[in-house]
Order: sequence, then C-alpha cells, then structure tokens
Amino acid sequence: MFIKKQGSFSKGGAMSVIISDKDWSTTPVGTIDSWPVGLRTALGILLNSKFPMFLFWGSDMTCFYNDACHESMGIDGKHSDILGKCGAMVLSETWRIMLPIIDELMISGEASWHEDQWLPVLRKGKMEDTYWTSSYSPVNDESGKLDGIIVTLNDVTEKVEVRKKMNEAEERLRLATEIAGIANWDLDLQTHEMIHSESLANILGYKTNAKLTNADLMGQLHPDDLSNIVEKAFEVAMQTSIFKYEARFIKKNGESRWIRSHGKIFFDSNNEPLKIIGTLIDITEERLRREILMESESKFRLLADSMPQLIWTADPFGNLNYYNRSVFTYMGLTKFPAESEGWLSLVHPDESEEYADKWRIAMATGTDFTFEHRLLKYDHQYHWHLSRAIAQKDAVGNIQMWVGTSTDIQQQKIFTTELERQVTERTEELVSNNINLVKINIELQSFVYVSSHDLQEPLRKIQMFISRLYDTEELAFTANAKNYLSKINEASKRMRELIQDLLSYSHTNLSDNLFVLTDLQDLAEDVKKDYAEIILETNGIIEIRDLCEAKIIPFQFRQLLSNLIGNALKFTKPGTPPHVVVKGNRVKGLDIKNLDIDPMLMYCHINIADNGIGFDMEYKDKIFEVFQRLHANKEYPGTGIGLAIVKKIVENHDGIISVSSVINGGANFDIYIPER
Repeated sequence: MFIKKQGSFSKGGAMSVIISDKDWSTTPVGTIDSWPVGLRTALGILLNSKFPMFLFWGSDMTCFYNDACHESMGIDGKHSDILGKCGAMVLSETWRIMLPIIDELMISGEASWHEDQWLPVLRKGKMEDTYWTSSYSPVNDESGKLDGIIVTLNDVTEKVEVRKKMNEAEERLRLATEIAGIANWDLDLQTHEMIHSESLANILGYKTNAKLTNADLMGQLHPDDLSNIVEKAFEVAMQTSIFKYEARFIKKNGESRWIRSHGKIFFDSNNEPLKIIGTLIDITEERLRREILMESESKFRLLADSMPQLIWTADPFGNLNYYNRSVFTYMGLTKFPAESEGWLSLVHPDESEEYADKWRIAMATGTDFTFEHRLLKYDHQYHWHLSRAIAQKDAVGNIQMWVGTSTDIQQQKIFTTELERQVTERTEELVSNNINLVKINIELQSFVYVSSHDLQEPLRKIQMFISRLYDTEELAFTANAKNYLSKINEASKRMRELIQDLLSYSHTNLSDNLFVLTDLQDLAEDVKKDYAEIILETNGIIEIRDLCEAKIIPFQFRQLLSNLIGNALKFTKPGTPPHVVVKGNRVKGLDIKNLDIDPMLMYCHINIADNGIGFDMEYKDKIFEVFQRLHANKEYPGTGIGLAIVKKIVENHDGIISVSSVINGGANFDIYIPER
C-alpha cells in the first residue's frame, strides 16, 4: 500500500508526489524518515482511496488529505497550505462542525457515522451549502493509544437537495389539500391498515391527531349508502381500478354530512388488489347548492313554460340548450331543429348572418345581445322579433350561462311603419306650411310698406283738402255741412292713428332682435321727457327709481315704457292729477309666485303703477288683445293696440307681464325680464 523510495511515495496519485516533495522538517510530524508505522499505514489507506478523506495526526491535529478530497472539498486555493498544518487553522469553515465529533471520538475512542451532515464549503470563490455522509475512525498505535483520526466523506448534496425539493412539494401538496379541505388516505387491502392525513379526522368529526381505521370510516357511513353506493363503487373499481362515490356520513355528534371519495386500486402481478390510494372531501355545501340550483332551474322552467314570450338558454359558449313551451307552440314544432341547423335556420336569411355576428361578439365580450330580426312562425310567415340575451356571471365575472328572450314585435313594427308614414306626411305638410308662411310674411312686409306709404297718402290729401275748404269756403257752409266735414276730419285722423299703430305692432313682430345691455333708469327718464307738456298740463307726477340694467331691444322697450306711461296719463279720473310710479329690482325666479317663471333664473322686475280709473279684473286678459277697448272713443281716444304691442315686446324678451287693477283704484303692471 505504502512504499518509501528515495524520500517519496510511489503510489497515491498527485498527493503522493506533493507529500513526497514537501519539506516536513518544520512540521509537528518531522521528516518522512521519522514517521511512525501507524502514520505511514494510515497515509497508504488515505492516498489510495477514491473517497474524499482527511487524516488528522497527533495532538496538533496535523492535516493530510487525498486527491478525492482535494477535488470535492473545494480546497484549491489552500492546496499547498493545508497540508501539514493544524486542521483548526486551515479548515476554519468546517472545523466548528467537525471539532465536536472529533472531541467525542477522542473521549470515547470509538468510530462514528454521520448521514447528510451539512458543511459549508468554499468552491470557485464562494461559499456553498453541501451535505456529506461521513465516518470518523480512530488510528491507534500498538498499545492502543490514539494517534490520529481518519475522516471518510461521501458527497450526498444532490441527493439531499432532491429530497428537500420532494419534501417541499409534499408540504405544498399537503397545505393545498388542507386549504381545499381535501383529505388523503392509503388503505392496504391485505392488512386493512389505513394511513391518512390529519384533515381526514377533522372532516369525519374526530380530533386532529386521531388515527382512524377503515372500519371506523365504514361504520359511520349511512347504512343505505354503504350497501347501495360504496360497496357497488368498490365492485366497479375492481373492474376499472377507479374507485369513486358520493355518500352520506354520520359524524360523532350525530350530524349528517355528504362526502365524496375518489381513488385508485393498485394490483400486483397476479392481479390481486394491493391497496387503494385516494382522497376524501366534504361536499355538503356543494350538494346543497346543487339542490338549490336544481330547484331554481325547475322553478325557472315552470315559470318560463307558463309565459307566452319565447324564452331560451345557452351554455357559456353560446350553444342553445333549453327552449320553453312557447317556442315550440309559436313555431309549430314538436322538437327543435338539430344543432347543425339550430335557431339560425328559423331566422330570415336577410338577417341570419348579422344575427350570428352579433351573437359571436356578445359571447366574446360578455355584453348583452340585442337584435331585431324576422323569425319563422308556424303559419310559414316571418314575423319581426326583438331578441335579447343576458350573460349570467359568477362572482369573478365568468359566464355561467345565457338567458334569452324573443318577443314578437310585428304589430309594433306595423304601427311604427304607419307612424313613420304619418310623420313623413306631417313633416311634408309642415314644410309646405313654412313655405306658405314665408310667402305670407313677404306679403305682410308688402302690406306694411303699403300701409306706411300708399294708405297714408290718400289720408293726407283728404285732410289737406278739408283744411283748404275750411280756409276758403267756411262761410258758404251750412251748419250741417260744417258738422259733416268735422266728422270726416276726425275719422281720417283716427284712420291715420290706426295705421300708425298697426305699423308699430307689425314692426314689433318683424324687427331684428338685437339685444343691448341698457340702463332702464336712463331709458325711462328719456320717455318721461316725451310727456313733459302733458305732465305740465295735468299737474301730473311721474316717479322713476331703482330700475336695473338689462339686455333688451332698446327701441322696442322704449315703446313699451311709452305706451304704459302714456296710458297712465290718459286714463285718469276727472279732477285728479295723474300720479305714476315706475320702479324696479332684481329678483330670483324662485321667489316669484303664481307665474310661469323659471326658478333657476334671475329676473329684472319693472313695476308701473298709477292712480287712474282702473278696470274690472274680469278683463285682465282681454286688454292685451288687438283692437280691444274698455271705454268709448269719445271718453278716452285710442285704437286699442297699445297694450297688445306691450305684451308682444315682453314676449320678444322671453318675459312675463301681469296686471292687477281695481275700478277707480288705478292699475298695476308687473314685468319680469330674464337676465341674459
């Protein structure tokens, strides 16, 4: 095994050469020539072994190792330094693990065996976790004294890592099954011994650490289910090797639960059953949900069959799987067309392709399906239908089924078509009327022109000739002639006033609505100046205060104020000087009562009150109509158009006008103009 020749070792690989060439004179073991037989023998075993081996010699634990150890223990960087030095100094990474074992051996003197021992090893410049199965053996001299220790190592890192991964996988599986409430069991069919997970005891109502037998399990199955279900399932499994059943189980507290077991039988080479490996889970809640679902489906079908509407359902992929009774009655069928034809075979060819496209989009997106199409009825006529389908989804949005309806809308279609025809005719009629209205407006403008020029011209001539007659022929007139001429003159004046008021009213309708922000206080003061002479003659008073700014059509609003103030100065009580108050304020629409006012807007409010003759409130609406007068022309001259013009101007401003009055108690006009 070991031969010294010229100070070197002839066998033992690369380490033999290194040991032979090393200067040992400075080490605790001295030169090679002085080494004892025990050291030489131990080195012979070490250098010729294919297992990684260390030799720690003497009280200083001088370190030796072989080629296999050099290659597997990652000591390349220490290769020349470790040899001949104390193990504690040169194997610092692993010495703290090896030392307690060495100390124990030195006390007991007996070899020891260690499996899957963790050792940190420096490999390729970094520390790695490695695992070794090792033997620590004593090397004794002739007297039995301990001289050294041989450590034999076997690298089992790969095996340990695989086992760790398997254990982790098994732990993950165990946790997964526990979370899912699934129990595992393994029944030996020869000995009837059963191994099971803790969750099996929990499911069956035992303590977690209880150890159950197959007899325990079978004894608590419902008697009816044991004979009718479980035993028959075992008979089937003997033929197919698949063992599965659902049965009732009576827990220790008397509670009845449903369980599902699923497993596989394994047979030997003689086809004799060896064992069953399987799972078991409590499905009580699942059974309850299933029963509720079946009951709900039964009620749904009973309700659907009682309805005249066509009702159908489809699976998540759009395959129709149920039709209510009305579908068969409506179509005159005893059974529905085959799946290859399906519903589309009954849809009118002109709409079938679009129907299929919309149905595919609904299934892909999960959105509601809605489509109008024609459907074949039992009389072989196509009727218009509105088909709808809504996806029924679970809590996370997965489609479970589709529920659809098809409603016959033939009559609505006929009605809609007729309505569309009537609307078209009415629209054409309105277009024609609008054209006529444009023509009438053009004619009205022509009338305005004629009224303002051609009709007034003969009146001017009549008045001119009457004036000349008075100037040249007055002495020749009889009393009757003078009376007739006076009446002709008054009639022509009245005719002139009537034409001018008609022109004013028509201008109110036809003028451009150019709104300007205007100070109504200044506007009212200008109107007051127009009546200065009348105010002076009648000793009248006109008060104007607190009027606001508003966007108005200035010349129209001037006419409005002029008409109302003029009426107040005209319709006075004999012997009573007129007193007119014009005032205003801004007011919220919400605060204006009993009028058709937008509560969300602000309004400019103008109030005009007088102390005149007033009128009976019976005529409060009539006074705003054209040519309506409450007094004789001789008493109070006028044409009866003034207040009609006022109302039209207020309407042009999207406003409201109201009036209150008492006979001989004056009149009170309220005008509300919305702020723009």
